[in-house]
Amino acid sequence: MGKVKNLEIVLSGNRTVFQGGEVVRGKLVIEIEKVLKIRWIRMTIRGVARVHWTESRNTGARLGGYGMLYTEHFQAEVEYVNKKIILLGSETGEARESLAEGRHEYRFSFTLPQNSVATSFEGKYGSIRYWLKAELGKPWSFAYKTKKPVTVISPIDINRSEFMEPVEGAVEKNVCCWWCVSAPVTAEIRTDRKGYCPGESIAISALFNNGTRRHITPHATLYQVQSFNANGKSRSRAIKLTTVSGVAIPPGETGYWDAQLLKVPAVSPSILNCQLIKVDYQVKITLQIPGACNLYADLPVVIGTVPCRRPRPRTPAISSIIVHAPNTETPHLRPIGPPAYHDLDEELPYEAPPTYAECIGGAVDILDDEDDEAQIFGSTSYTPMYTYVYDHPRYLPPPRYLEATSHQTSFDEQAEPEHHPMHTGVSETTNSTVRSAAPIVYRQSSESFVSLSDLTSVI
Repeated sequence: MGKVKNLEIVLSGNRTVFQGGEVVRGKLVIEIEKVLKIRWIRMTIRGVARVHWTESRNTGARLGGYGMLYTEHFQAEVEYVNKKIILLGSETGEARESLAEGRHEYRFSFTLPQNSVATSFEGKYGSIRYWLKAELGKPWSFAYKTKKPVTVISPIDINRSEFMEPVEGAVEKNVCCWWCVSAPVTAEIRTDRKGYCPGESIAISALFNNGTRRHITPHATLYQVQSFNANGKSRSRAIKLTTVSGVAIPPGETGYWDAQLLKVPAVSPSILNCQLIKVDYQVKITLQIPGACNLYADLPVVIGTVPCRRPRPRTPAISSIIVHAPNTETPHLRPIGPPAYHDLDEELPYEAPPTYAECIGGAVDILDDEDDEAQIFGSTSYTPMYTYVYDHPRYLPPPRYLEATSHQTSFDEQAEPEHHPMHTGVSETTNSTVRSAAPIVYRQSSESFVSLSDLTSVI
């Protein structure tokens, strides 16, 4: 592109994810083919939340006429950071600088605001973006430019007490057929806690009582709810992320979920501190009833950035045991109690450095109205990166020398490895529904008691 061969922003350690209060460091690399006269070299960091959508209007709709159709725009903008530094030259005056042929490097650093930033986000009607921009201003000509997007995260620690509490819900519905009314369909649902990180799984315990004469099928779906605000108006959008399904429950019977797992994909954490864009999450439990309206229950959850440090019990949680409530004929989920000491690991797991994964929403183009594609060096494609918990096995210390010696085998004596089929209790997918092989326990609703030994033997 003219005398400039390359213009690139390189961040220290190739780091692209930051938090509020951290320093963004790097260098601007310029490669010149011939001597180039410039006025200045400028670096800028910006962070902006923008929303925009349109709605059709009719001028005569209020008067009962046909009127004219027009489009109304709803848009707003909030700026989180806007800083610039001059690396060479001056924006004032007529001074000129010369860049010799070859490679030039200029270091820079910016400090992000401490508490006033919102997490990077890309949605259908708005975005929260942060980027670095380098410009070479030439006398009486357009400037050479390059952009480097970064992801900024506003941390949410799910280890806080309010996020470690379970979320519970209960719903009931009577199914009618002409003048006949069946016994109710009921559902009692509980999650093991309220806060999760992408990569972790939501453990759902539930009790489903089918009082109808039809087979009903339970489903659990994780939704992301995006809300956009501008000019006193709002617009929302719900996105289905992950779904799991249970086995159909026959008429007059009861089904149980014992820690049914619903995995959280690589998505944005909950955004609660932006006045234009809000991102919430909810687990929707659906009981699919043929020939009638389905029964729904919504459980709000929070997606955070700091993974849970509390290990899960090694054995099934006591909260999944089904007992009979006194003076009733309907089983209920037992209230959650503290886990037994022998169920927990002796030590909390070591807190490893954060790991990140690309958002499942995919890449976007960060070119805006101020940019000319013909003047931009490098790619402007950007995919947000969010905290992701990879399910690594627990660290095991090396064996003692006696153990290692007793199991040593020469290369000639090594046998072929055995291949064992993997069996999982839950099948999961993104944006689709699959059948789950999780164990489902059935009991006739007319039974007066579900014994602990019977349930344990089935599970």
